Amino acid sequence: MSSPERKKPTARAVRLFWMSALCIIVIFGLYRIIVQLVDNGKLGEVWFSVMMWAFMIAASTLFIAIVVLQRGFSGKPVSADELPDTMSIDEKRAYCESDARRKRAAKYLMMPFVAILFVFMFEIVEIYYLPAISGWFSSLSA
Repeated sequence: MSSPERKKPTARAVRLFWMSALCIIVIFGLYRIIVQLVDNGKLGEVWFSVMMWAFMIAASTLFIAIVVLQRGFSGKPVSADELPDTMSIDEKRAYCESDARRKRAAKYLMMPFVAILFVFMFEIVEIYYLPAISGWFSSLSA
């Protein structure tokens, strides 16, 4: 049996990976800094609420922008054959080019959106599941 050949990642894919990682590190780092400052009493409790509301508004705005830029949830590029015959060839070409630009912009907006979702998932795990898991382990050792 031969193993399938693995394709080497392109420079664009590597750049997108590192940009995504940087985005997650920055947003998650900001979140943890504010949580630590609130826990230490250096910031008031209201700042945690302000931060969470800001993250929720940012995530909602990014989601709406991504859906609008992608013209729905389709990731498939539009070809000139799919466009109506009433459009001229130049109009079809312009539409296809603008579609590609919009999808590329949506791809870059996905980075902070996924980072904010990661923060929310971490918050849920930290608040609800970690205390339960530590309670299970403490009951096993008792």
